[in-house]
Amino acid sequence: MGSHYSLIMWEPMPPTPLIEIFPGAFFKCEFLHPGRSHKARVARALVDDAEQRGELVRGGGKVLLERTGGNLGIGLAIEATIRGHELVLVTDPGYSKTKKELAARLGATVLDRGAAFPQCADNEEAVRLMLREQPDRYVYLNQFGNQANPAAHEQGTGAEILAQLIGRGHGRGTKVVLVTGLGTGATARGVSRALRQWFRTVEVVGVEPPHCDLRADVHGAHALQGFSVGQAAPFFPGAELDAVVPVTDQEVAEAGRRLFEEHRMFVGPSSCANAAAVWKMPPPDPGHQPPGTLCVSFLYDRGEDYE
Repeated sequence: MGSHYSLIMWEPMPPTPLIEIFPGAFFKCEFLHPGRSHKARVARALVDDAEQRGELVRGGGKVLLERTGGNLGIGLAIEATIRGHELVLVTDPGYSKTKKELAARLGATVLDRGAAFPQCADNEEAVRLMLREQPDRYVYLNQFGNQANPAAHEQGTGAEILAQLIGRGHGRGTKVVLVTGLGTGATARGVSRALRQWFRTVEVVGVEPPHCDLRADVHGAHALQGFSVGQAAPFFPGAELDAVVPVTDQEVAEAGRRLFEEHRMFVGPSSCANAAAVWKMPPPDPGHQPPGTLCVSFLYDRGEDYE
């Protein structure tokens, strides 16, 4: 899948640290972003894209619309409020109440699908209903179909990681194993594209929640918000993964404990799942993998944003 989309990012996002938690395993600390998560990058990109294409004009009266479980909603609320746009979010009933409340405090109108659209089976159906009823009112940003989403991670997150690894002396022959969950798949797609601009070998390993089978497109109920969200990841199909690492609830909880006690990091469950997957993988040393192999993963968001 080639990259055919170029997003003009007017203001670069501030870089977040890339920390080597243990030898050969690097975690991008997106929870330290001013927008509270990696989704702040996507939020800015989606709104930039709508404004650049002329769909959204400041003061034009159009309302931004998105379906989101939380992190993207917080980022969009920040962007919309700063730019003077109205924002409506359609959220899942089971997702973090704290995140919904924060998005509302930041200026968004938050519609819980279970209460506002009980007749709708999912958030996409609720959004389609709103667009049918008021087609001229909304600008639907559509994180699941908007190429600005992976572009934000290719030009932002991935470019930062690439520069940080090169700055640490990693040459083109270093094998990079990117370990990540899949929601839209935009992080996996964008970051892997950026890394392949320098490194000859980049593999993508999927973090698989309980009751899911990423390669078979099975998405059961689980507690890892933002992973395996009931549909195939549109930007990175499971069949493209080089490997899959399943994680259990117990392993996720243990990883969260280790991150806190050993590294003073209090992060959300999906971040803990990434750490659990990395800890389960063979250590990146010559006894298990070719010399010059390293892992890269993500700590997406903050633990206090979950109940």
